[in-house]
Amino acid sequence: MINDLKIQHFLNYLERNNNLERLTTNIDNNRASVHRWFPFLVGFSHKLVSETIDFFKLNGKDYTLYDPFIGSGTTGVVGKNHDINVIGNESNPFLYRICKIKTSQYPNPAKLKYYGKEILGKASKKWKSIDIADENLILEKCYSLTNLKKMIALREAINSSIEIPQKYRKFFFLALTMSLPKLSNVAINVPYLSWRCKRTPEETFLSFNRNLQFICDDLNEAFSHKKSSSKIKIYLHDSRKQNKWVKKNSIDMIFTSPPYLNNFDYGEALKIFLYFWKMTKNWPDITSKIRKPSISSATTYYLGSEYSLKSADDILGDEFLKKFPTISQEITNKMESIKKIRENKSKSKSFDILVALYFKDMSKVLHEIHEVLKKNGLAFFVIGDSAPYGIHILTDNLLGEMAVNLGFSSFTLEPLRIRGTKWTTLKHRHNLKLRESLLIIRK
Repeated sequence: MINDLKIQHFLNYLERNNNLERLTTNIDNNRASVHRWFPFLVGFSHKLVSETIDFFKLNGKDYTLYDPFIGSGTTGVVGKNHDINVIGNESNPFLYRICKIKTSQYPNPAKLKYYGKEILGKASKKWKSIDIADENLILEKCYSLTNLKKMIALREAINSSIEIPQKYRKFFFLALTMSLPKLSNVAINVPYLSWRCKRTPEETFLSFNRNLQFICDDLNEAFSHKKSSSKIKIYLHDSRKQNKWVKKNSIDMIFTSPPYLNNFDYGEALKIFLYFWKMTKNWPDITSKIRKPSISSATTYYLGSEYSLKSADDILGDEFLKKFPTISQEITNKMESIKKIRENKSKSKSFDILVALYFKDMSKVLHEIHEVLKKNGLAFFVIGDSAPYGIHILTDNLLGEMAVNLGFSSFTLEPLRIRGTKWTTLKHRHNLKLRESLLIIRK
């Protein structure tokens, strides 16, 4: 029986056995087998998931772990390693594809290397004649003409080599994706392109081959262990909506990190990958394919003009106001404070509107989680607070209170680290210390 006392014992166990400040970052994933194939910048440590599964004895394929924001697949890989079933939703098509590869059945590494030589051979013969006219212009700004042509030649070889089984070709997609930041003349492995940060790019074919070897090394390690018999199911899905493939009261544990209320634009942060693989063509395309199916976590996700004449209550809506009367009042008070500051700025962002849309969206996610989680089951959220225009919003605590209003038994909040310190030198930024927490909700 899981109760609040056992949850406290778990938190004590975490503190004794881990560097808590690392657990909410992707630092540990950078060197861990498979996780390191694409350790997304805003991810969390695989060790946090693994420790949680072990402490609550979730090992074995009779258990199911669910991540409604599975991203690049940290929970999926951990679940596979623990031989438990995993279900994940991801609305971003690029991250969905990365996650599917990392959690798929792994191919024979020797054959992967063999087919990789074929891909390299095709690209080597063709790259000089490549036409870049149909590529997004931003790619020309980031890459030298030679590297860009070689990248496109590899992409075309991967896409056109239908004689090579798809289970191998998808790993060539991964190897080339891993190379994209290293081939650029500027830093693109940060939230946004850093044009001032010039770098010496690697050569395309050498980088691709090196990453392929990198993947094969991890596959050799995976082949030396017992194969997982668990079922991993990843869906390209918006977690604000019901996923018909996830049955009610079927999930043993939820582990996730939803988008934060901090204006991070996932579409812009991943635009180089999206443009290169032609998943999106331009900004309108990013809005329709990336932003619309996602939690409203950035001011770029909506048109402020659509809400400018609406009151805070109108934006939140009657359903939200009825379900969360006390929380609604706190949110509307924060919105009013933010709006006053915004109206006195010459260049401002509609953070007040964002706050309402964010919590409205997250209420839908919490409702779906309550529907699918088993009685007495636990949901773990790695989540941060926020301070738009210096108005502090305890996002983690508010989400816990919302969960209780929706029928969950209780919530426990454990701050794990101080965050946002690298932005303290920005001239107009607030000086509040933000935190990253582990929010544990019990049904």
